[in-house]
Amino acid sequence: MKTGPDLHQMNRRAMLSSLAGCSVLMTGCPLAMPESLPGDTAQSSITDQPIGALVAETLQIERQTRGLSTMVNGAWQIFHGILAYGSEFEVDTPTGRQIAIDYFRDGGTCNGFQPSIGDRIGNTDRFGLRVDIQPTTKVGQGHRDQWLAVIAQAGLTVDATWKVRDEVFTIDDWLHQAELDIPLNYEEEFSWTLIPLSYFRPTDYRWKARDGKTYSTEVLLEVEIEHDLEASVCGGTHRLIGIATAVRNRVAEGKTLTGVWKDARSRLDGAIEMARVNQNPDGSYSTSYMHRSGWCNDLGETLGTTGHVLEFLAMSADRETLQSEWVQRSVYQLCDVLRQCRGVDLECGVLYHALHGLVEYQRQTA
Repeated sequence: MKTGPDLHQMNRRAMLSSLAGCSVLMTGCPLAMPESLPGDTAQSSITDQPIGALVAETLQIERQTRGLSTMVNGAWQIFHGILAYGSEFEVDTPTGRQIAIDYFRDGGTCNGFQPSIGDRIGNTDRFGLRVDIQPTTKVGQGHRDQWLAVIAQAGLTVDATWKVRDEVFTIDDWLHQAELDIPLNYEEEFSWTLIPLSYFRPTDYRWKARDGKTYSTEVLLEVEIEHDLEASVCGGTHRLIGIATAVRNRVAEGKTLTGVWKDARSRLDGAIEMARVNQNPDGSYSTSYMHRSGWCNDLGETLGTTGHVLEFLAMSADRETLQSEWVQRSVYQLCDVLRQCRGVDLECGVLYHALHGLVEYQRQTA
């Protein structure tokens, strides 16, 4: 008869083997194991650890024990790492290990990231910076303005420079190009565009695009809140994050939430409640994200859905909600899943969205 610990190891191996169905991608050149790391927390005592300390430990271990390379990995993987860790995220490059965002700002490229010179900006002598999309490849930019959204969340200012070959641009030039190209967003997927607009523009900002029409943050927000979340990528969590970022900017400006802004806040509140109602007993979120109940024993699936939902919650819920028992249970569960997945290559979108969720949770509850 097997003892308890042996059965636990058998169950863990069975769950880890299910990660093969998780679209595992090569993570490139792993970082060397540092001489010292925070002690690994046993599963039996993980919930006894203060949640803040557990989140900090998890983020540190994942950053120090995983690594990517511009010679091996595509932009899809590397920019997801930047999303989670910002200016702390390092990559191997042809000239050695560097801060990833500094490598790209200094003109560095990789498979899936070769920015080009865009259109002239108005009557100025400046030009926009354009990054093409490569949807479904999981190598290049999968959604319009996705990498610009990542850069905005990494803490760069709008006047920060970005080199393309021998030309020097600013983040503002990149954003101007995105604004000009709004009519080219045939998918009407403005989630990622809303994020840099909300970081770098006031909420009443308006501009004229290449079709001669005037657009605004409010116009894009209205399109986003009308989309079917269940039919959107990752259960609509990305749409919700774009909406949440815009609403957060509106609140920071001290303006009241009326009209489309009130509708946006209601959309967020409804999704928060759906996440709570459909949460699994173990603290993970539904494998159907927020839309109905769902559970499976695939750690990759659990990491993907729970990570994305926590990321949305951390960016849209108030402090009281984030400190509630039901959200804290999901944080403990996500940290435990990541602990069980140590030493296993994971799809970078799944991994780094989960880690970004923990980063935002840490930031909002500190």
